[in-house]
Amino acid sequence: MGALQAVACAIFFGPLASLVVLGLVGFTPLRSRERLIKRVVATGQSAAFVSGVALAVVMVRRYLASGSLEPIDIFHYHFFSFNHHVVEIGLRLDLLNIWFVLMATTLSNIVGVFSQHYLHRDPGFYRFFFLIVLFLNGVLIVFLASSFQALFIGWELVGITSALLISFFTVRRETIDNALHAFWAYRVCDVGLLCGAALLAAHLPADQFALGAGLPRALPGELAYLVPFLFLFSAMGKSAQYPYSSWLPRAMEGPTSSSAIFYGGLSIHAGVYLLLRLRLQYEVPTAMLVATAAVGAISCVYGVLLSQVQSDVKSALAYASLSQVGIMFVEISLGWYYVATIHCIGHAFLRTYQILKCSSIIHQFVAFEDAHQFDAERAKAKFLPLLLPAGALSRGFSIAFDLALRAASGRSLLVMSLERLSRRLQEGEERWISFISGSGRGGGRGGEGS
Repeated sequence: MGALQAVACAIFFGPLASLVVLGLVGFTPLRSRERLIKRVVATGQSAAFVSGVALAVVMVRRYLASGSLEPIDIFHYHFFSFNHHVVEIGLRLDLLNIWFVLMATTLSNIVGVFSQHYLHRDPGFYRFFFLIVLFLNGVLIVFLASSFQALFIGWELVGITSALLISFFTVRRETIDNALHAFWAYRVCDVGLLCGAALLAAHLPADQFALGAGLPRALPGELAYLVPFLFLFSAMGKSAQYPYSSWLPRAMEGPTSSSAIFYGGLSIHAGVYLLLRLRLQYEVPTAMLVATAAVGAISCVYGVLLSQVQSDVKSALAYASLSQVGIMFVEISLGWYYVATIHCIGHAFLRTYQILKCSSIIHQFVAFEDAHQFDAERAKAKFLPLLLPAGALSRGFSIAFDLALRAASGRSLLVMSLERLSRRLQEGEERWISFISGSGRGGGRGGEGS
């Protein structure tokens, strides 16, 4: 077990070492050396990938031989405890998260190689790779966390790096606005995970993930409904499920490579992983399962409709991702854990590939349409009327077009209301600080006079 733990440590500490080295390089003139940055990033990501593959082989062999497998602890730190409250942070590998770790490390290596050429000689080359490595560390914490409290740390790192990469091209005001919109959507929905994790820590101290140890088990009292609701609320925001879908197409303002790994590969599936962990850890009431399925079904239909009327490829792929994640929500609510896991990993690879090559999709599509126009029209004439009559097709298109206009011009009412509330609270805090510091009266008169 000691050797396995040493290999498992490379999964997390390899990218973490790359992050530390990049942080130190950022204070020196070496931050302009693209070759150095490439090697530092590639070393950490490759170490994580190779370690993950080796551990996956060993873990599958042991599971097939004995029928069970003990989790492999990577890191465990006891912060403090008082009364029955225990504050601990831990990372561990089991038969669920090893596949998500392989997905994260593989996609990060692919996107890293792509970005080396995509952002060659770009002024933000160093900044991009620093944020990508920070994002990989956050994703690994999400997937490797041994409790929901530790998972929240990585959850926040993913949200912060997402907003920073959406605003990567700062020369346009739209990128900043879209990044702020996504950031506010994250902040609103992250309250669910924060409150749910705090409630679990208060009522179930030192509770750790233990896949296969007679789980799931019942939550005590009112937590049986409250915790699943809070986690579903948080997963909806991170995975852009309806009605929190408005930020997803706006997030495509960032570089193509970051859009691929965030909203095609890893970030958008974090909500799926959260719900999988919840269902494997605790019993979820039927009412909450129905609510999860309803959210997924509505989001699936919504994403399919809007993906058909988008004028650019990246937005169409964003809404297509939204619809597929909605199907995963339905699969989790039905208890199809293996199906949801395979669907999630397969969709992540497919969507990452599609977004990475979206810049050449239009050219290829036009060439294909010119070469096979007769066959395509003939296939449409035979297939589509079998599904829907012409009147239903035209009505569906008008509905989808109207929804697309609303999504493009509007913002989530809940996000906007909480944004206004936050600003008012900030103004009240500033007035209070001015008052207790003795400058409140003069500042108020100055404000009135102006």
